[in-house]
Amino acid sequence: MNLSIRCLFILATFQLAFTTTGLSQSPDGDTSLTLDIQLRVRSEWREGYKVATDTETKGDLLTVQRSRIGLTGKWKSFDYKLGAQDVRTFGNPSGATQGTVGVSEAWWAGNLTSGMRLKVGRQEIKFDNERIVGAVNWSNPGRFLDGIRWDRQAEDPKKGNSTVAVTWDELNETRRFMVYHRAMVGENNKLTFLYFDQFSETERSAITTGFTTRFRLGEKTWIATEAYVQSASDPAATPFDLRSYSEDMLIADIGLNGTGGHRWQAGLDLLSENFSPFLGTNHRHYGWMDQFYVGTPQTDGLTDIRLRHMGPLNFSPLGEDVSWGATVHHFRAKAMGDLLGNELDLWITGKKDGALTWHVGFSVLDATEKHIERQGDVPESRWSDAAGRIHHWGWVSLNFTPSFNLK
Repeated sequence: MNLSIRCLFILATFQLAFTTTGLSQSPDGDTSLTLDIQLRVRSEWREGYKVATDTETKGDLLTVQRSRIGLTGKWKSFDYKLGAQDVRTFGNPSGATQGTVGVSEAWWAGNLTSGMRLKVGRQEIKFDNERIVGAVNWSNPGRFLDGIRWDRQAEDPKKGNSTVAVTWDELNETRRFMVYHRAMVGENNKLTFLYFDQFSETERSAITTGFTTRFRLGEKTWIATEAYVQSASDPAATPFDLRSYSEDMLIADIGLNGTGGHRWQAGLDLLSENFSPFLGTNHRHYGWMDQFYVGTPQTDGLTDIRLRHMGPLNFSPLGEDVSWGATVHHFRAKAMGDLLGNELDLWITGKKDGALTWHVGFSVLDATEKHIERQGDVPESRWSDAAGRIHHWGWVSLNFTPSFNLK
């Protein structure tokens, strides 16, 4: 940990200690302790998942699991959490596994004056729809950041809330600084702003700034927009030549809340060359086959035209609280360039007694030779073969999350 981070950590610790000392003390017995457990098991069939392959590459059948145990407590004006997880992949008939065991969360926090809150330690940080900064909960390990986070919630919810966070990744020598603000415009409209500075000795460094909006159009229809600009130093750029190292991402969505719980959403994403959603939950936005921004580094932008439907499955023999959904993606190169492929994602999900949820999903991707070429994993002589193959990924998942009040 470098000197500046050490100093910031020490100052934050003293600030929290001295500030909370002056707060009114909670009555004796105003403590709580909760035990949270998660067991998530998912079996998958992968054939072209993350990276497009030719017909000579065989598919894989494997099982992945994530087991977590966490203690969340409150004592007077403090609250805290300590959690550990075991992440494991089973793919061998002999039962051999590959896995890791470690701490997922370890933080403590205190409520300060004027609606402020300070949290220190390993924690989950996510904003908006997690397009730029997300927790990647769909993945087995998830994402947790080490650092300090300050929040302020206004007394009037319409005035919104603000967040400032400083995190560091010692292994990759990466420092991140984030400022986020969210406010309501009127009764049902939202405006957010994000500033995200990533500086790294081993990864890409860039500053990402942008905003999101969401407005209601009547009782059932809404529109949302997002716009981000990313600026990175380019040794080859001339001074003050912003065009040589600025990239952008523009998103537009329109949604309809239909009758009976059915919802439709159509959207367009335009990402310019070299734009990188560093901490984004890209699996959520760019197809479950993970061919874009997950399976391979992005180098020449992306256009994503998508249509999504979600709704209840009222006639299901699987019981109540069952729903289904489908998303269609049409992928092209930047600025509506060459066709890269089309993807269909289908899923059914249900709940049982609050603590148990289950999911079944299936995704298919019809990729073009242009996409195979830009991924760079298949020899040129096999591009046509790989493009003629339908890549797919199927999975069944059970997620058990009981919670026990210990005190």
